[in-house]
Amino acid sequence: MYLRTPKRYTAKGKRRYLFNLRWLWLYILFPIALIPLLLLWNARETVSQHVGDWASRNIKIDLNPPTPTPTIPAADLRVRYMSYLQAGSLNNAIAALWSLGDLAPNDVQLFATLARLIALRGDPDDKARHAEILRAATAALNADPEAPEGWIMSGLAYNSSGKPQLALPYLLRARDLEPRNPMLLAVLADTYDDLDRPDEAARYVEQAIEAAKASSPIDVTALAYAYVVQGNLISRTSGAEAIRAYEEAWRVAQSDPTAPRGYIAQWIAASYLNRPDSDKAIRVLQEAFDRDKDDPINPYLLGRIYLNRGDPNQARTYLERCRDIDPKQVKCLRWLGTVLYRTQNYQRAAEVALQAIEHGSQDPAAYLVAGLSLSLLNRCSDALPLLREGMRLDANGALASQFQDGLRQCGGG
Repeated sequence: MYLRTPKRYTAKGKRRYLFNLRWLWLYILFPIALIPLLLLWNARETVSQHVGDWASRNIKIDLNPPTPTPTIPAADLRVRYMSYLQAGSLNNAIAALWSLGDLAPNDVQLFATLARLIALRGDPDDKARHAEILRAATAALNADPEAPEGWIMSGLAYNSSGKPQLALPYLLRARDLEPRNPMLLAVLADTYDDLDRPDEAARYVEQAIEAAKASSPIDVTALAYAYVVQGNLISRTSGAEAIRAYEEAWRVAQSDPTAPRGYIAQWIAASYLNRPDSDKAIRVLQEAFDRDKDDPINPYLLGRIYLNRGDPNQARTYLERCRDIDPKQVKCLRWLGTVLYRTQNYQRAAEVALQAIEHGSQDPAAYLVAGLSLSLLNRCSDALPLLREGMRLDANGALASQFQDGLRQCGGG
């Protein structure tokens, strides 16, 4: 039996054509695309030049990017922090602690120290300072919510900004965590004093002093702060006893180079001036200024004291120093303008008083100095709006007669 080879299969009726109408669109598009490409190729040098010029104008590539700043080791930052403290450069010390916080975001003690350092110095009315205290306190709270320090510092932040009602819940939470914490007890006493609850404040301040002395080592910052709160409470009935409490706070704070002192100097100087004893006030404020060369309030208060003593030259020296430390410190600018006005430097007085107004001063005396100075410079069109606004801000009318004199001088009275 033989197998037969099958014939090759060939489809019948199917032929392949070179041209097919189904591909007509391709035959048409091919020359349309080819011709521009040939033209571009022939003009490639000119086109390349135009493209290069456009790219150089519109595409910017930085071939020399900035070199990343190397991270400073934590050990070096701690050394810098201590050296800044010893040198009295507290703004740099605070900046070093913030940098340390970036390297150790869970170090609750670091942020608590930072909050204390910011809170217990500077201008009590400075809103930017209030925000920075709260920022440090929040960082302490986030570092360890189960530790009392973050809650204590949050209470300190709110109480420092004049919100004792907001401070109290944080402090009561801290009391649940560590009821005998000296700083907690001192801040609680201060908060109850601001809430006009002196009996509770007195009870807590005694506990704070006792707990701070019993701690090992002694919590110098908490103890000094507690004595200041005690002085504030006693001042309701006895100025002499209050001064003794403030002086004890000052003595305690001097035993630790890291303890804040600016706030103590403010309280004790005010008490000395009430006696009056301006020499002692100058001495303690000068010591505070030497300790914290970045705090504008110490030279501001020194300038005020010298102005009251009839020494405008010394007053101007300290007020200018205050302005140099913080060019936006409206208290310094307002009183520097006053000194310049009294020494008949009307051009500079107007400039400085206007700077105080520009930076948000609502003190009617700043408007008075600016308005009177401009009126004496025959710039009444500038003076009149300032005098009218200052009179509006002078709610108790203490400066009403001086505003009226300025308005009459410019024909606006």
